[in-house]
Parts: sequence; C-alpha cells; structure tokens
Amino acid sequence: MNLTLSTTTYSRLLILSAVSGACAVILFLTLVSGRQTLPVMSSCLPAFRDGGGPYYKPDSPFRTRIVPAGTEGKPMIIKGVVLSSDCSRSVPGAVIDIWQANESGSYEDEWYRGQVTADAEGNYEFETVMPRGYGEGTGYRPPHIHFKVFADGREIVTSQMFFDDVRGREGFSDEYIVNLDDKPEQLIGTHHIVLPDFP
Repeated sequence: MNLTLSTTTYSRLLILSAVSGACAVILFLTLVSGRQTLPVMSSCLPAFRDGGGPYYKPDSPFRTRIVPAGTEGKPMIIKGVVLSSDCSRSVPGAVIDIWQANESGSYEDEWYRGQVTADAEGNYEFETVMPRGYGEGTGYRPPHIHFKVFADGREIVTSQMFFDDVRGREGFSDEYIVNLDDKPEQLIGTHHIVLPDFP
C-alpha cells in the first residue's frame, strides 16, 4: 500500500521516529488513519430483542445517576461502547434509556430509570446500584437492567443486561452479561452494546 504524505504528516513521522520504535509507529498510524480504538470482543453478538416488560416509562430524564442520594445497595457504575452490527464502528450520539428494579426488587416511578447519550466515540456511562431479582408468577427473574437504544432518530432495540449469577445458564450468552470489577467502594461494570440491524 502506498501512502502519500503531506509535509505536516512527514514532519510528524520524523518527530515520532525520534521518540522510539514501536510506540512511535503505532501513534503515527493512528494519526494517519484517524480511526477510533474499538473494544476487543470475543464475538460480535448483537443485543437480543425483548418486549421491555410492563415497567417501562417513556420520557425519563437525562441523567448519569439514576438512583437517589443515600440509597441502599451496592453502588455501581456501568459503562461501555455502543457499536454497529458488525462491530466495525461506534455509534456516537446514541441514546440509552435505562430502567431497573431497586435494591429491594421493586420498580419505582421516579428513580431507577433515566437516559444517557453516548459521546463522540460512542461511550456511555451511568451510576446506579446492583438491582435485586424478583419473583414473577411462579418463576424468578434474576437481577437485570432493561435498556432501549435510539439512534438516527428511531428506536433500534429493546434489550436487557444481566450479571454473573446467570453465567453458564442456557440462553444467557456471555455477551449479555456485565463484566464486573468489584472495587471496595463500588462495582465497575463494562457492557458493550452491539445494535442489531444497524450497519
């Protein structure tokens, strides 16, 4: 592959080469390509489609903290990247609408719900607490967080993210489970959202 370098780009190459070897080359290639570094994923599995359940309420406020001050429960930050269907690019400006049960397993009208907007690199983040599972009919719903994603002015998917207690169970792929890092002061969760049918 031939690259035609402008004077400015050539000057950058000379400066970077003087810094040292591999790191300079990597940084230079990043400057030339202008490409974002996307998360490394074991597979590119789109979020599954879900009906959303009876507790969704439209027009939740935009806020990064979806729980009230002084709430009980283990504090948790969930963050990740919103990605296209083939994981080749992020989706800046996507809106993630979140709702979940509280630490007692109940849904509330005002809190434990909210919307966040992905930044220029498709990153999203919100603060919450670990939800509690709850009974549903004769069954049991393990802890989970509901979400909808809107992009290009339309709803793309309604889905859910789960936690380690369902890992290995039939129907719960690892891509649907939040990767948790249990810090002393809070949980840090990573969950990348791959949008179905969104090239």
